[in-house]
Amino acid sequence: MDDLPTFDGRQLTAARALAEMTVADLAEKANVTPRTVHRIEIGGTVSVSPGRRHGHVSADVWDRIVAAVREAGVELLSEDSTHGSGVRWARSRSVRPKLPQE
Repeated sequence: MDDLPTFDGRQLTAARALAEMTVADLAEKANVTPRTVHRIEIGGTVSVSPGRRHGHVSADVWDRIVAAVREAGVELLSEDSTHGSGVRWARSRSVRPKLPQE
C-alpha cells in the first residue's frame, strides 16, 4: 500500500473559517467547484493522490486549495506523533490584515 498524505476535511473547514472565506470564495480562488470544496470538507479523512484515484483528492486540486487558503494568510498543519492536525495564521498578528472586528 502506498503512503499518501492524509488530511481531515474539518481542517479545511477550520482554515476557511479563519480566513473568513465561504465555500464559494475558496472554490473560486482555487479554481475548483464549490461541490469539490464541500465534498472535501464533509468527507472526513482526505487522502491525496498524485493522479486521479477513486476516493482520493488529486494532488493538483489539493495544492490549489491549500495555496488559496495560504494566500488568505492561513496554513494547514499536518499531524505528527505528538500533535493532531490543525490550522493557524501564517503571519503574526502585527503584520496580517486587520479583521473588521479587531
